[in-house]
Amino acid sequence: MHRINSFLKLGSALLLASGMVGCSGPEQPAHTSSLPYKQQLQTVATRRQALAQRFRRARTTASRRKCLRQAQLLLLASLDSTIWPAWYGTPWTFYGHTETPQRSSIACGYFVTTTLRDSGLKLKRVLLAQQASEVIIRNLTTEAHIQRYRGMSQPEFVRRVRMSGTGLYMVGLDNHVGFLRVKADGSVSFIHSSYVQRKGVVQEPALTSVALASQYRVVGKISADEGLLEAWLLQRPLVAHVPTSHG
Repeated sequence: MHRINSFLKLGSALLLASGMVGCSGPEQPAHTSSLPYKQQLQTVATRRQALAQRFRRARTTASRRKCLRQAQLLLLASLDSTIWPAWYGTPWTFYGHTETPQRSSIACGYFVTTTLRDSGLKLKRVLLAQQASEVIIRNLTTEAHIQRYRGMSQPEFVRRVRMSGTGLYMVGLDNHVGFLRVKADGSVSFIHSSYVQRKGVVQEPALTSVALASQYRVVGKISADEGLLEAWLLQRPLVAHVPTSHG
C-alpha cells in the first residue's frame, strides 16, 4: 500500500508540474504502480522531455523560470515517490556500488550519485562517488547555495536547514554524505545509505539520526540551483571537477 500511495503522489505532482501557467500543456497522470524500476524511470524521463520542449519554446525570462520551477517539482517528485522508495532497504557496505535497488549493496557516495543519475542528471557516477562529500556538493551547485557549519549541535543544525526553506539539500559530514529533504510541513528527513548498524538505505528524521552527528557539515541546496535544474531538464552533461593527485 505504501508503494501504491507513493506512485499516486508522483502522478499528482507530475500533473501539477505539467499544468502551471506560463509553461503548460495537458498531460495525463502516470500509472506506474505495477511497473519495474527501469520503466518507472522512463516515465519520469518522458515527462522531463515534454517539459524540456516547452522550456525551449519559452520566449521570456519569466516563462523559462516557470518551466524551471516545474522542473524542480518534477525532480523532487521523482525522488520522493519513485527513486528513493525503490532503494529503501538496500544494504550498505563500504565498497558497495550497485546500480540496481535491492541487489548487492551500496555505499553512501554511490547512493547519492546513483539516485541523481537515475533521476536524469548526467553526472560522472563513479568518479564523483569516490570523492569527499564537499567535492560532490561543489560539483552540483555553486557557492551561493552552499553553507558550512562547524561544531554545531544537531538540533540547531536541523533548525538552520529548516529555516533555509523547502527543497532538496545534499549534506556532507566528517565521514558520510546523504540528502536532506525539507518539506512544506517543516519536516526534515535524512535520506542516505546508513553505515550505522549497517542499516542500508533509509529515510529517517534528521533530528534523531545518529549518522547525522558530525563536527563539520557542508550543505548544498541543489534544488534551488537554476543552472543544475536546466542541465537536468535539457540533459546537459555535468563536467566533473575533482582534485588531482601530484604523486
